[in-house]
This record gives sequence, C-alpha cells and structure tokens, in this order.
Amino acid sequence: MTALSVRNLNVWYGDKHTLNDVSVEIPLRRITCIIGPSGCGKSTLLKALNRLLDLNDQVKVSGQVRLDDVNIYDPGVDVTEVRTRVGLLAQKPFPLPMSIFDNVAYGPRIHGRHNGKVHALVQEQLQAVGLWDEVADRLKAPATSLSVGQQQRLCLARTLSVEPEIVLCDESTASLDPISARGIEGLLCALKDKYTVVLVTHDIDQARRLADHVIFMWLGEVVESAPAGQFFGQPKEELTQAYLAREIG
Repeated sequence: MTALSVRNLNVWYGDKHTLNDVSVEIPLRRITCIIGPSGCGKSTLLKALNRLLDLNDQVKVSGQVRLDDVNIYDPGVDVTEVRTRVGLLAQKPFPLPMSIFDNVAYGPRIHGRHNGKVHALVQEQLQAVGLWDEVADRLKAPATSLSVGQQQRLCLARTLSVEPEIVLCDESTASLDPISARGIEGLLCALKDKYTVVLVTHDIDQARRLADHVIFMWLGEVVESAPAGQFFGQPKEELTQAYLAREIG
C-alpha cells in the first residue's frame, strides 16, 4: 500500500530547476530512505511532501503529491492539516522556548487533540521516545536543559503528539553523537509499525541499516526507487551501482 504518491513533481527556486519531473511512491508504514549526494534535491523533495516549501516565496511547485488520493497542492487544501498529518523532524533539534512538558503538549493544545488528558498524552509520547524515565521528575525544567540527543528525542515526541500518519526526517541524526544517533535509529525502526517514515540521509550505511525502501536521487531526478533488498543487492542503474560503490558522489 502507498502512503504518498508523487507525480510529475517539479520545483524551482527562482530560475533554478531543483526537482525535475519526479514521480515516486512512498510505501505505507515502512522506512523509506532518500539518498544521494549533496545538492541533489533530497531535502527539497522531503519538504515538498508537507508543503514546507510554501514558506519560501521564491519557490514554484508544479505536479502532485497525493495523500489519500487528494493532491495536497490543490487550491482549498488545508495546509495546517497537511502538516499535522505529515510531521517533520529536522536535522538539528529545535525545542520550543518552554518546559519539557509544554513542548510535547503544545501541538495537542493548539489543535484541540488532547481530550482533557494532556498529562497522559505527554507521558505516552515521552515513553514512546524513551525519554520518560530520564525526565519524569523535571517536566517543568526548560527543554534547553536537556542534552542534544535528549532534545532530538523530545522533538520527535512533539512531532508524534499530534498523531501524524507520516514522519519526515531531514538528516535527523546528523548532528548527534554516535550513541544518540543509534538511539534515534532504534526509535524510527520501532515506530514504523504505526507510522510511515521518510528519512533523508547522506549516510549509505545508515540507509542499509534502516531502509525498507530506497529512493536514489541525482541532479534533481530520481535515478532508482526500489525495495531495500533489491536496491542494495541488485541495483539496476549503472549510476546507482557507482554511487553505492562510492565511486561517485
């Protein structure tokens, strides 16, 4: 089954054609890794999946990103709802300037999704990211008092607190130490039973560890998209073979 369907997607930053006629399927409740060299359009594709590109006035988008068979770029689509259903975990943790508790409670409060049970929801999400036992006795402490790895797990809990269907991760372990990075990787693997995860990564080894499906991009185009076993075991395209052998990129 498909969580998102991208059809003939083109993106321009001013006069620069960054994504060129991209068509790809994102499988439901799997981890899809988007790989490729710097500047190939990985993060642009990721941000196109929940209309974060709208925040840049210089960006022009054509084509479709279909969620429940509705093009999220159609006029009249509620962008806030799209971004609630398709959440984002950024490369660097960005806790809100408030307490640990309020960071997780923020989204459910503004969207009215807590049903009067804010504390239970916060505890559930902090447990989901393995942070509850570390912070249960200091929930009112500033979120910035946490370590960088803890902050990234807190940001993941905040993303999950509004019950998205899809979690986008933009090189979300790149700024972490190896132990914290592996912790986030473990969380993402555990989450795929409930969520669709799309992860941009520059690390081929990380993609090998995590991916159920892989999208390989080069110069704004999708070169190859396939289940991970096929992609890493029998890549079809010569460019893919060369990239995996680290001969290019």
